[in-house]
Amino acid sequence: MQLNIGSKLSGMTKHWLFWLLIVTGIAIVLRSLPAWTNAAWGCDFGIYYGLTNSFVENGELFNTYYGWGGSYQYFPVLYAITGVSHWITGIDVLTIMPKIAPIFGGLSVLLFYFVVRELIGSRKIALLSSLFLAVLPFHVYQTSHASPLTMGHFFMMLSMYLFIKYRQDNKYIAPLLVSTGLLIMSHHLTTYFYVISLIFIVFVENASKKEWTSTVKQDIIYIVTASSLVFSYWAFIATPVYESFMNIGLRIGPILVGSRVVVVLFYALFFSSFGVVWLKRKYNLFLKREEPTFRSCISRFLVTLFICLTAMGIFSVVKMPWTNFSFTPLSILYSIPLLLMIGFGVAGFRYTRFVPNGFFIRGWLLAIILSFTYGLVTNNSGGLYPHRHLEYLMVPLSIIAVYGMRGIFLNLHYESLSKWGQRVLHNHMPSFGTSGRSMLHKRQLVYAVAIVMLITTNAVSVYPSHTALNASYEGITKENLSVIEWMEENLDKNTSVIASDHRLARMAEAVGFNTTLDEASLLWDAENLSDYADDLKGTGKNYSRITNIVIDDIMKDKVVHVGFGQIIYMTNDTSQVAYEKFLRQPFELVYRNATIGENMEELHWTEVYEVNWTYIEHATVN
Repeated sequence: MQLNIGSKLSGMTKHWLFWLLIVTGIAIVLRSLPAWTNAAWGCDFGIYYGLTNSFVENGELFNTYYGWGGSYQYFPVLYAITGVSHWITGIDVLTIMPKIAPIFGGLSVLLFYFVVRELIGSRKIALLSSLFLAVLPFHVYQTSHASPLTMGHFFMMLSMYLFIKYRQDNKYIAPLLVSTGLLIMSHHLTTYFYVISLIFIVFVENASKKEWTSTVKQDIIYIVTASSLVFSYWAFIATPVYESFMNIGLRIGPILVGSRVVVVLFYALFFSSFGVVWLKRKYNLFLKREEPTFRSCISRFLVTLFICLTAMGIFSVVKMPWTNFSFTPLSILYSIPLLLMIGFGVAGFRYTRFVPNGFFIRGWLLAIILSFTYGLVTNNSGGLYPHRHLEYLMVPLSIIAVYGMRGIFLNLHYESLSKWGQRVLHNHMPSFGTSGRSMLHKRQLVYAVAIVMLITTNAVSVYPSHTALNASYEGITKENLSVIEWMEENLDKNTSVIASDHRLARMAEAVGFNTTLDEASLLWDAENLSDYADDLKGTGKNYSRITNIVIDDIMKDKVVHVGFGQIIYMTNDTSQVAYEKFLRQPFELVYRNATIGENMEELHWTEVYEVNWTYIEHATVN
């Protein structure tokens, strides 16, 4: 009996489906950790929670939204899926919403496996690439949120898979168009990356060969159709996106190109790219490339690490221009596993010339890199923040990093290892001599150990690396939610104006309160009333005078994340004056919720203050 069970278990572990389920499980669990260790998760969570409640209450797909930002109501796939799950299970929206989205984030890794399998034709490469994507920090962190972006990643991956299948058989056009529609309705930025990736994929594939690909006509028809759907959705339904993402236009130096011209220019450049391909073929502009060697791979790997660490060192002294924060020594340390992955990616890039559908992967990667470069050069023109590219960059990186690692570790010269490294291998594998088979085993051992270490360290660093930046904190505690509930019962939503950080202000908006819309930034670190009086009064702001202020231990002890690029610290190593001003007039504590630990220490707390306007008016008169 035990022999049969062991035999079945052994057979199961040799099947690719078993390992794919393991990889998918890792992806889902890692992305779900914040949802299970916090009451809620995400600085913008309140926006999506409020819109989901609106959908549940009235059943309308597009609901009115008056809070911070704009256009969120026009991307309702997350809200609809959460709402339907709520109706089916009966579980409260606040409980179920943070749990559902990370599952879709993890399932995007499952879909990625099939994408790589179709492209490369190797289950092993597909599994390892998926395992890397399952743990890569930027992708994990962003898809851990209950946000439209997470659903966007899922439907982008589904659409990419169906696009590959559509190239093989036209019958896939129907599910591809459905998936594309769901992607468009999920998240506009992810849709942008999907479309530009397809354009570069088709261009690079055709520019790298002396004949047109067999699917070029199909590709053109689909890309024109998909982009037309995108522009139409933005122009006629998600109008704020068209007004902001599109009406800003493109700026190249002093030249500003309007939105309508952008659309025309988009199609002009798309079709003219085929003219570039024709010219390249006419003049036979093709370079013969040799396969990468161990020496070329290791040199590219080391140069990449040096450049990345140097750049991070510089930005630990000066602030990055588009983020307004600097790297801390701890954040650099936590980033090393990811930097290693990037190094392996650079080392493996040249392999895309020699692997099946390598130019597909190359075009995918280049599209994101060029968009990233454009965002840097133009200082985020059109809202293309450079750091927003990184989560999308992780996807093709997960594939080419595999080839970079193989190029280094499976070609490793055992004799070139340090004496310590040779001794470790000898002690663990004493039967190895100098035969070719022994050398292969040693290389495979080092390769396997490197993979395990890289996966483990990246997985462990996902959340600590973000926290170590001291730029934002996205946990929402049960004390926060208790305070929001108390406010609903005790404050007048029609007359109250709430000031808090971005995280808690969005939660207040979700239940119907007016907020300062992240405009009250001086309030948090100023010490004297005269310095922040205008913030309290709403002078020159888009809100009336503040009635209540919500502060928690995260804002006091960690960071006040007012909004993107607005990072404020209420206390430092020697002073808590900025926080302590709330303990006296013109502020009055009206409610406090705290949790006490076993040693009678406060684990988390949240406070609500009322602004004493009689005191302020009297002080102003005097």
